[in-house]
Amino acid sequence: MTTYVYYPRGLATGGPEALHQLVDSLRRQGREAFLVPVPGTEGAPRAERYAHYDAPEAPSVVDAEGNDVVVPETQALLLRDLEHARAFVWWLSIDYAPRFVIERAGRSTLPIERTRMSRPPLLWLRHLKRALRGWRTGEDAILARAGHLVQSHYAWNHVHAHLGRVGTILSDYTPLAPVAASVEGRAPRIAYNPAKSAVIMRELARRRPDLELLPLRGMTGDEVAEALRTSLVYLDLGTHPGKDRMPREAAAMGAIVLVARRGAGANDVDVPLPWAHKVDVLPDVVDAAIGVLDAVLSDPAAALAAQEPYRARVAGERERFDREVAAAFVRRELGRDGVAGL
Repeated sequence: MTTYVYYPRGLATGGPEALHQLVDSLRRQGREAFLVPVPGTEGAPRAERYAHYDAPEAPSVVDAEGNDVVVPETQALLLRDLEHARAFVWWLSIDYAPRFVIERAGRSTLPIERTRMSRPPLLWLRHLKRALRGWRTGEDAILARAGHLVQSHYAWNHVHAHLGRVGTILSDYTPLAPVAASVEGRAPRIAYNPAKSAVIMRELARRRPDLELLPLRGMTGDEVAEALRTSLVYLDLGTHPGKDRMPREAAAMGAIVLVARRGAGANDVDVPLPWAHKVDVLPDVVDAAIGVLDAVLSDPAAALAAQEPYRARVAGERERFDREVAAAFVRRELGRDGVAGL
């Protein structure tokens, strides 16, 4: 029995790393597993930052009984012609999946983030085009018969509510080695990912020019880790379409992590931070973020201490991931939602 995992060759982001981690975990547990380049990416050089994973490539999948084929949520159509192997869609960043991106535009964005594409009548037109695409390409039929792996409890709920299917938790893990958590020696600045909440952070900077904000862009992975290791706070006001990687990396680097109550960040299974460290998004996310920041900056040592259980959870992610992989692919315990743990 062999597991084949499609991945976008050469792309170095959280999703492709999770795909590497799955193959690596399976092989460490004695199972045959390979990455397969998504068609059209075969010519790209492999991402060097993932070379430490035991994740060799196969040129193509073998569609045979007993084999598994896993695709990220953006590539469900690659499962269309499978007849014998077991097919799985892995929902890594569910709000950005072709099947659900319109729901994100209509329901997940805040007033400050909305554009003409997230308002009627263009939103209605997008719903119609999506429905026609699902029927024309066969994606709806694929999603009806495939197995569903979910990176977050948020995604588990989404798949169950919108597709009527029970997913199986398969998260990922933060590869950074944790550092000792202390407020000493840290710059009193707030790091953030501008790819997740640029509009909101611009408004925050306008209202509070006294706060030192550090956008994490144009940096190597090592530079991001160093910025998180030397910053007091990491703030993520994005939509949290999955159990996002950077808040967990920030926790591993000993920063105080603050997130918006959105997507996976809204529940305590995916992001088990103290309630006071999660930012209300309505009626004014910027005003709420300022209130949380002021409270944390008034006593950062207490805030950091309150997040020790979260840091411990992040430190144990790899072992938890291996257990999830064994449950799903070795013991075939499908349908676990990740609440009770493994």
